[in-house]
Amino acid sequence: MDEHMQRRLDKQKKLFKQLGIHLDALSIHEKVFSNKLRGYDPEEVDAYLDEVISDYERFYAIISDLMDKWQEQQITLRDLKAGSRPEPDRFAIDPKVIEDIVLKMEYNLRQLKSKIRPDPDFFVD
Repeated sequence: MDEHMQRRLDKQKKLFKQLGIHLDALSIHEKVFSNKLRGYDPEEVDAYLDEVISDYERFYAIISDLMDKWQEQQITLRDLKAGSRPEPDRFAIDPKVIEDIVLKMEYNLRQLKSKIRPDPDFFVD
């Protein structure tokens, strides 16, 4: 087993232990059943256990993601309680800036109208 997979399984085992979950993907995979006369089909049992392992890995991914989101929420909540403000939105536009732009556009439009056709009755305001 490669080092990355071993670290991942160790993290999974640690998290499941904290949550009171006794089985993890590796322990399910390594479980060996004894053979008895008229027992279950070993290939069928292995196939089913592979499905269980797959579900455990999905559970781990979901739980890890939810815990990360929860920690982010806790940090945000702590910051809000402390009175610190989050960084302002970079894309927020100041209403004063918008008003200035509109005034410039109106002025440019008046200038353009006077240059194109000086007759004041031609344009409808």
